[in-house]
Amino acid sequence: MAIPSSTKSDKPMSNVPASVADVSAAKTQTKFRWKKVIELGYIESEAGNAANVENEEPVCFHCGKIANESESSKLSKCARCQVASYCSRECQVSNWKGGDGKVGHKFSCAAYKRVGDDMMIVFGDDKDSARQDILSRIRFYAYPYAVHKSQSTGRGLLFVQSDSSLAVLSLPTPILSNGRRMTKQRSVLLHWLTMQEFGSEVCMDDFELASVRNELKEAVETYDKKVEVPVLMRFRCGHVAVGIAPLVPDFKLCTVLGNEYGQGDGALQLNIDDM
Repeated sequence: MAIPSSTKSDKPMSNVPASVADVSAAKTQTKFRWKKVIELGYIESEAGNAANVENEEPVCFHCGKIANESESSKLSKCARCQVASYCSRECQVSNWKGGDGKVGHKFSCAAYKRVGDDMMIVFGDDKDSARQDILSRIRFYAYPYAVHKSQSTGRGLLFVQSDSSLAVLSLPTPILSNGRRMTKQRSVLLHWLTMQEFGSEVCMDDFELASVRNELKEAVETYDKKVEVPVLMRFRCGHVAVGIAPLVPDFKLCTVLGNEYGQGDGALQLNIDDM
């Protein structure tokens, strides 16, 4: 799915203060504006993270026990999301709070409700929120990279692609809806592309993406580089979206951060579960 380019997998922003990472996207005056969403219907590989979710027996989200290993011989589900399963009340309470470096279920419950037991996002509003959650998660890496590239190559778009499905990538933790850990590292690959590069490289690789050319062109020509960035997102499942995202952190901070890891002509690879 990647266009020809060198990649960079170094973990950036090691010296960014923790207070910076607490900046909320809600503080910006702009909002996400999605211009076009299409489903290309790619076939999910059997090697994908969610390939066997329906065939594997669910386990406790906290301790990993299967039903016949629990005291009650069954797993109970979270009343809110109806996805996360637990072998005991104690496991559910512990998992809800989190700790020891683990994200508590109270922070991921809504995301699991969105993907359901079958690891699929059905409704358009849920897909919008899933994309926005992904972009918000990588914003301190992706947007400074985009600002740095735009200053050297001119107006263009941030191409975000992943060999994970939208549902898999949108989860805050690498745990599937059956409670089992994902077998494959989740990552995104970022490119900054001009419209000419989009036509000559991306559309040559996947001609179906030409169907979003007009919306991309409009976004690239009209966005305010001080507060926005045009985005093209493509996932393994065939979900494709074109939009304009709010620039958070702000342009000044993005410029400073971009100088740290935006050097060179290559792409930027982010390993989601290492962030």
